[in-house]
Amino acid sequence: MVRLPRLINRAVPQRFRGYRPRVVLMLVFFLLLGSVLVGRAYHLQVMQHEELADIAQKQSQRTLQLKGRRGEILDRRGGRLALSLAADSFFAHPALVTEPALTAHQLARVLGLDAATLEARLRSDRGFVWIKRQVVPSESAAVNALDLPGIGSIEEYRRIYPWRELGAALLGFTGTDSKGLEGLEYAYNTTLSGSQAIRVLTKDALGRPVFTGEESILSPGGHIRLTLNPDLQYIAEQELSRAVDRSEALLGIALVMDSRTGEMLAVAQYPSFNPNAYSASDKETYANRAITYGYEPGSTLKILTAAIALEEATVKPDMLFFAENGQWDYYDATIHDTSKHGWLDLAGILRVSSNIGAAKLGLTIPRTVYREYLVRFGFGQRVGVFQDEQGNALAGEAEGYLPPVEKWTPVDQAAISFGHGVLVSPLQLAAAVNTIATGGLLLKPRVVLETRDARGAVVDQTATTVIRRVISTKTAAAVRDLMVQTISDEGGTGARAILPGFSVAGKTGTTELYDLKARGYSKTKHIASFVGFVPAENPRMTLVVIIDEPKKGRYGGDVAAPVFREISRRALPLLGVWPKDGVRRVQLNLQEKRGKKK
Repeated sequence: MVRLPRLINRAVPQRFRGYRPRVVLMLVFFLLLGSVLVGRAYHLQVMQHEELADIAQKQSQRTLQLKGRRGEILDRRGGRLALSLAADSFFAHPALVTEPALTAHQLARVLGLDAATLEARLRSDRGFVWIKRQVVPSESAAVNALDLPGIGSIEEYRRIYPWRELGAALLGFTGTDSKGLEGLEYAYNTTLSGSQAIRVLTKDALGRPVFTGEESILSPGGHIRLTLNPDLQYIAEQELSRAVDRSEALLGIALVMDSRTGEMLAVAQYPSFNPNAYSASDKETYANRAITYGYEPGSTLKILTAAIALEEATVKPDMLFFAENGQWDYYDATIHDTSKHGWLDLAGILRVSSNIGAAKLGLTIPRTVYREYLVRFGFGQRVGVFQDEQGNALAGEAEGYLPPVEKWTPVDQAAISFGHGVLVSPLQLAAAVNTIATGGLLLKPRVVLETRDARGAVVDQTATTVIRRVISTKTAAAVRDLMVQTISDEGGTGARAILPGFSVAGKTGTTELYDLKARGYSKTKHIASFVGFVPAENPRMTLVVIIDEPKKGRYGGDVAAPVFREISRRALPLLGVWPKDGVRRVQLNLQEKRGKKK
């Protein structure tokens, strides 16, 4: 075997052999260094290859997730309530921006952005930054005319709501990524969303950013057609806004339901917001209060108390109840009426809206039976009108509150009889009262008529659904007659809902709001409401009107009943329903106009 010193002696020239120890050390050092470098290279290229390749890709590439054109939301006649239009989204490659300050100033001027913030973005060391997404055509033309180095654009889709505030709380809105954030846009996001494509921004050999091809083809989303009648929606919103402004209230809600089918013809609330610029509005206006709002229904629940008592035969229509001249001490509670009344029959209790009479009426019903009927009317559970494509009820829909029967005291039952101690949503109340209009059948409210694919072919259709029979036809007819008597000018609280030429069935409600701090009902804050249907003998529309905390006017008969009347007056002719002498009246008006022209 050849020893290492002998090998070195042979490899090293004679004149350098005096430096042998140092040569040995250097050789060993380089051998060790080479081993370390080889090991490191193996570790980087083999052991960490995938990890480092991923890091390198992230440094040189940026992935953009783009959506295809979002589907349309249509009204019942096929008119577009929400659609998507192509719009440019502008971005920058900071490394290619030659004059950041000047570029930022020019872009800020035409796009309405802050110049300082934009300049900081253009001076960043990132390879890609957004300038502004989904701009309007005028802004796009202005930016393109500047022809700025390092500024580019890509086509996306901008969500447009052509009717602005009309039905905004029901429709909801989307974010800049075309994802539904509120309302039906959120509930039906999967149906409406177009397919997603991924575009990759990378750098060429000179370090310039370029786009690679799309990894998938963009395709548009499906469509949904609603039950909304845009004319009725406009009427409801207009009359509601007038009432809220006139009474200086916080909020107004109006629902218009087709009495025969359960289709929602109008879902209105005021104040509203513009979904085209939702960020400029108060977030409190986003929620669809007709579906998400739980409140004590007050005297409007007396209709159902009467229906249950008649159905169970615990009372007869001509039975008299003593209203205690306006004040009744019952156990540890005192129940008040707004006026002093003596003996009242069933029609009288509803006509003057006696809390004492309703309490005594409700106490004739066994509490387990009473609660079971309220459940059968749809209280304490979600209606299911606001749900996703899989039929799962969304959390936003109010269930309301119906206390367990074992917790009912006699005072609780008395209070529930005139609408205190339970919470319902306006939609639940509309469906429950509509049961009287249908002859005792509870219909499922619906707001979506059908869903369609991107080509317009029908995928799914909804139909009128009878959930259950709640009361008999005979009882429903008797309660309807009581509701008609309530809307009379002979001392009835609903006199301001009288509609000439039509018979109206309805009931007023005035609910004092519970004050948590005072631990009692407020004497200054209340809800005025009205619920009913028209024409009473052949119902076409069931309406609920709620005015929250009016400052001018207090009672449902004064504040909410006129809204019911005006919506009905304007809406019924659009549905082809005229007063009994309406056709003759229209003919005379036309003849009179023609005569004046001549």
